[in-house]
Amino acid sequence: MAMFGGGMYPDFPTLGNRIGEDFMQHAPALPCRLVFVVSTVFAFGAAAGCRQSPAPSSGAAGKAGSPSGGTSGGGGGGSGGKSGSGGSASGGSSASGGSSGSVGTTTGTGGTGGAGSGGVSGTAGAGSGGSSTGGSRAGGTGGGSGGSTGQGGTGGASGAGGQSTSDTGSAPTLITGLKIDANPKNVLSAFVSWSTDKPSDSVVQFGQGKYEWEISDPAMVTSHKVLIIGMVASKAYQIKAISSAGGKTVSATGNFTAGALPALIPVGKAPINDTTKSQPGWTLVNVIKGKGGTGPVSDQPSMAVMYDANGQPVWYYINGTAKEYGGATSTYLTDKGVLIGPVWGADTGASEESPREVDFAGNTLWECKDPKCGGEGDLTHDTIKISNGNHVVLRWVDTGSGTTATTAPVFEELDASGKVVWSLDYAKLVPMPSGATGDWCHGNSITIDIAKDVVYANCRWMGIVKTTYKNSNTALWYLPASYGKGTGTMTFSPTTSQFSDVHDPEIHDDGTILFFDNGGYDNMMTFPPPPATVHHSRAVEYKIDEAKKTATLVWEFPGTFNVDTWYKNTWYTPYWGDADRLANGNVLITAGAMGTGSETRIFEVTKSDGKVVWDFRLGPDIGVYRADRITPPLVKAVSQ
Repeated sequence: MAMFGGGMYPDFPTLGNRIGEDFMQHAPALPCRLVFVVSTVFAFGAAAGCRQSPAPSSGAAGKAGSPSGGTSGGGGGGSGGKSGSGGSASGGSSASGGSSGSVGTTTGTGGTGGAGSGGVSGTAGAGSGGSSTGGSRAGGTGGGSGGSTGQGGTGGASGAGGQSTSDTGSAPTLITGLKIDANPKNVLSAFVSWSTDKPSDSVVQFGQGKYEWEISDPAMVTSHKVLIIGMVASKAYQIKAISSAGGKTVSATGNFTAGALPALIPVGKAPINDTTKSQPGWTLVNVIKGKGGTGPVSDQPSMAVMYDANGQPVWYYINGTAKEYGGATSTYLTDKGVLIGPVWGADTGASEESPREVDFAGNTLWECKDPKCGGEGDLTHDTIKISNGNHVVLRWVDTGSGTTATTAPVFEELDASGKVVWSLDYAKLVPMPSGATGDWCHGNSITIDIAKDVVYANCRWMGIVKTTYKNSNTALWYLPASYGKGTGTMTFSPTTSQFSDVHDPEIHDDGTILFFDNGGYDNMMTFPPPPATVHHSRAVEYKIDEAKKTATLVWEFPGTFNVDTWYKNTWYTPYWGDADRLANGNVLITAGAMGTGSETRIFEVTKSDGKVVWDFRLGPDIGVYRADRITPPLVKAVSQ
């Protein structure tokens, strides 16, 4: 994205006029139908992990003993779960069948050989100790039929104590009050609630025509409420609420129809969707809807949207009311929801929406007290959440005035109270080139790893600088972009492989850096765009050798791959861009565009042969800054 102008280079961007404020209120429509049917389930059966006591084998005649501590030598699961310690009964070739005992509440101390679990023992031969499961939900199987009397046998060895695995006193037997309520903040989600008579976990399965997805909560409660996300607009879903505890499960079923999408949320298309080679998951993006013309200006609020592989929205958040200008609004999946960057207003050309983190229900988890987070200078582009739970914002700080005015990026870490506890001033690491004015740097992203004590800060025009978290005033190395004419500490191999400008570098543990090279800057998006000989975008990956201070180009797209001519002859992204390595080794590339006749493309390519295995499109005049392929949050596939 390029918004600030007046620089030492003739094609640097210029700053638009800042005029009055005009907010647009938006509230999503929530049409939906809901029907539910409650089925009460009483569940009976053997508890998980319970064992049955085997019938005793015939024993040789021996000397009679006497039982102690119980009415029989085999009590493993009798009333109360307490068994007698093993004595010997009169001998016989086999024991008579024991009757089932009542439900135990404590673990038995182990029965003698031959007795049924929890049963009244018959006459016993000198067998080995029984495998009583005292305290289990039901009595054990009785012994075999009675045999002829023999000489008194010695007492059988005491069986090991049984372990209680369930108890009708703690397992649910009833589920009531199933409700399915639309989420007023997102028509593609709903709240499912119900009650059980005993504490148990919560699972909701849902799908179109069959149960395809499930969301679970292990908390043991009697009042259950689960947020389900991932539905497609205007589709009917069957829904099952399930609770389990102590080996018993109860469930109830209902139906729900997702509402129609708000007019703001665009539906995409995926003309290429090779599920055998693409990385599964959803794609999280920011969305800005244009109003015609050739620049990234909207009369609508910014949005964060998750799309499935078919281009259907499955989650969204409408971010405030400010009419967006610039479209450079970061979106990240966090440990608790989605983090959305700051928004510049189209009417003022300045910060109008604070960065904010929201949960998947659309509730605000964190935001600043004001759009500038209490500081001087507008916030822009990027807001991240780091491992200590703090948030890092990017502030563009203006100095000077008139023809000598300059703008430089400062990254600030904010604690929970909003206090600045750490900062990085890019200009202290990479000096402004002599004679530069205006937006000479154009900061757009930062990567921080506190555990490894490394920080990578990026400016579009100048390039990537590495420093440390503990000492952010000293540069370790600087990888320069050709556009900014900075003097770097790295040399390129081959020497002709230097990139022009850079968006969103991704740092890998293998020593490579992957990012989006816009290929130069054109002040306005024109259609058709300028020929590739003028400006041409690409994705590039360099191998960094810190000891030798070299950056070797190891991969680029389209490069020499045999691909559609659009990628080689037409593709130019003037404002935004992103390139991410996926879990399967593929690369996801974001080529956002805005303006009359424009089309945003997000495509996934195989790294070995450059084949496009997923192609997602939005348009016309719908922009995207970045995209991330994510594992669907909360949701997992139902095992069929």
